[in-house]
Amino acid sequence: MADAPATRAAAGGSHVSGILTAGGVRERERFLPVADIMRKAIPPNGKIGKDAKEAVQELVSEFIAFITSEASDRCKREKRETMTGDDLLWAMATLGFENYIEPLKLYLHKYRQVLPCTMEVEPKTFPVFDVKDWSELPLDALSTIFMKLGTIEILMGAGLVCRSWLVTATSPELWRFVDMTRHKVVFSKAESVMRKMAKVAIDRSDGRMESFWAQKFVSSELLDYIASRGNSLKSIRLIAPGYFWDDEDAVARLAAKCPMLEEIEYSHQKHPGYFFKQIGAARPELKRLRIHMDWYDSDAIKHEMMMEQRQDDDEEEEEEEPYDAWEARHNEEAFAIAENLHELRLLQMAGNSLTKKGVYAILEGCPHLECLDLTECGHLKVDDELLARCAKIKHVWLPGHWPYVRCPDLCTIGEKEGEVIELPDVYEIEARMLRDRGAMEEGAMEDDGYGDNYWEDYTPPRPLTPRTCATREHMADAPASPAAASESHVGGSPTADGVKERDGFLPIADISRIMRKAIPPNGKIDKGAVEAV
Repeated sequence: MADAPATRAAAGGSHVSGILTAGGVRERERFLPVADIMRKAIPPNGKIGKDAKEAVQELVSEFIAFITSEASDRCKREKRETMTGDDLLWAMATLGFENYIEPLKLYLHKYRQVLPCTMEVEPKTFPVFDVKDWSELPLDALSTIFMKLGTIEILMGAGLVCRSWLVTATSPELWRFVDMTRHKVVFSKAESVMRKMAKVAIDRSDGRMESFWAQKFVSSELLDYIASRGNSLKSIRLIAPGYFWDDEDAVARLAAKCPMLEEIEYSHQKHPGYFFKQIGAARPELKRLRIHMDWYDSDAIKHEMMMEQRQDDDEEEEEEEPYDAWEARHNEEAFAIAENLHELRLLQMAGNSLTKKGVYAILEGCPHLECLDLTECGHLKVDDELLARCAKIKHVWLPGHWPYVRCPDLCTIGEKEGEVIELPDVYEIEARMLRDRGAMEEGAMEDDGYGDNYWEDYTPPRPLTPRTCATREHMADAPASPAAASESHVGGSPTADGVKERDGFLPIADISRIMRKAIPPNGKIDKGAVEAV
């Protein structure tokens, strides 16, 4: 359907016509008889002018055609011939009449309970095709299919379809590799829920789990749970789990209880030197270690904080730290790795604060290194000597030296990789920014308040379409609230015997005639849709 007319003048040549005949009489067959409805809204001795009747007739008729046209477009897009009451409610919401949706939904529900909707024509009988029962697939075939799915998809989807699929989902072979990273559920569900899901996966592995990857939600209690059931664990990757303040030794304790462990990742977190001493003592034969993070200059942040504190307290400036002490402090982690983890084949320390001295220590203490990632290490100055010392390593990534030779083993998982920001969240972020800006602008007020608190009333804007604009022009005088509309002059609920109170409504035939002008010739209108209008 083409867009509905934006003005009353344009409406004259579309769904409804308001042209006078030669005798000066309006073509009433084009409009709805609304005089009886209008008389119920005025005192018994009141009168309604002819021009008022004609104006209301034209407005009501055009509004019905307008809503019907929008609903018809939806049916056309979905390749449906019959329009239902739900299509009309959707059209009203699209055109900006959200406040009227709930009362209309309630009315439509009551109508369907008392007088079920029927089509004007008998529905066509669809051909019946032979449908395979996927629940009867052999267990090995289902297992092969489930292998293609992720951990979260099985836990929240495939394993809940039917009994045979649930049996397949509990097969220990499916849970050798548990990957709960890079999925929007990780960011939308509570961390406690994700930990419960992880425990289900661990239990289903029946002690055969070889890899466990998790993002954000891991706790020290979950690590102990894995350690008690992960005798076959070879790889554990923890992406941005937060620091275990309640139990700093949780990772080292897990490493000690998993004799086959070869890979540990504890990324996006700063670690003290003794952490690597504990790992080395528990698992000296560790092959892969990933502790990468985003670079930040801790010295600059510390200096800025000290300057602010000095201005507040008028303290004397502290002596500058000697370079040897500064270098030893920034290489603490590198020295601990070099002294305790001699069997490393892969090391990712992107974003670390080490210097060339720390790199040299690692190269001497870890002679079997094949992959080394030192990107974004802000204190590392790359020169010819460093390049020569790293030449023996198969894959080495240094800061500022592009392009890097592609190495799948050095691919990282971002801290927020997999997070999906829905459109309402974008609006919420914008609203929060506006509130913060308003708070800053109002900060000079004596009461430190928000004044009229304008930002509290901020709501996400709806994009205006030509139809929305045209509708708002025509419907500027609509009732102020759905309650006022539902308690107005027209009663709308079916009676106990299932008969509509038609004396309070416009004639069905007239409404149907108006609506038919707004749909294609082969289109159909559900009886419930006509009743709703």
